[in-house]
Amino acid sequence: MADLGASPFTISTTANYTIPPGVTSLQVECYGGGAGGCSGNARSGMGGGGGGAYAKRASIGVTPSSSYTFTVGAQVAMDTDGNQTTITGDSVTCTAKGGSTTLEMTGGVGGLAATSVGDAGSVFAGGNGGNGAVGVFGGGGGGGGEGSGGAAAGNNGSNASADTGGAGGTGTAGGDGGSGGDARYGVGQPGVVPGGGGGGGGGDAGTGAAGRIIVTYTANTNISFMLEGN
Repeated sequence: MADLGASPFTISTTANYTIPPGVTSLQVECYGGGAGGCSGNARSGMGGGGGGAYAKRASIGVTPSSSYTFTVGAQVAMDTDGNQTTITGDSVTCTAKGGSTTLEMTGGVGGLAATSVGDAGSVFAGGNGGNGAVGVFGGGGGGGGEGSGGAAAGNNGSNASADTGGAGGTGTAGGDGGSGGDARYGVGQPGVVPGGGGGGGGGDAGTGAAGRIIVTYTANTNISFMLEGN
């Protein structure tokens, strides 16, 4: 059982952590995992995967020296939905949903803010994947959606144009989406951590990136004592 590391502490894979002495509250930022892009069929490029959502809790109550499970959405293969990232304290939960993949030319939907759980004004959707296209040589794949970086929704991946794959979503602090593959058998690129969606393929598609949790806390170092007179 690992102890929670020094604040701020970044968690990249699912694990159990023990809360340090004197720590009764955590600020947590959850980044959902990105979805894999859709693989192509040599005749048309397919859609990119959606990026992961973002959710923040300014305060989650925890008990010192107790253990909690921090679940981080893992990297996923092409044609696979992204996984949610979540942590539950003594009574409060923070959850960022993963992006959705697609089985067609239309890009996958980014992780939804509506189904994520965080403080009001601190939950943002992931970007949608771009659409694939039909082209002379098979068509390009759509770009993957950007994972939300916490200040705004992730940007959408670009649509493919004829045989040219679309660019992955980028521009905020989330993980960039992978670019779509070009033409027949073109390979979509993987999304970037945290939460970037994979690019759609003319052939194989890109993987969806893993999510992340960032934990910030302050230990209570106050010491209570009593003086007794003679």
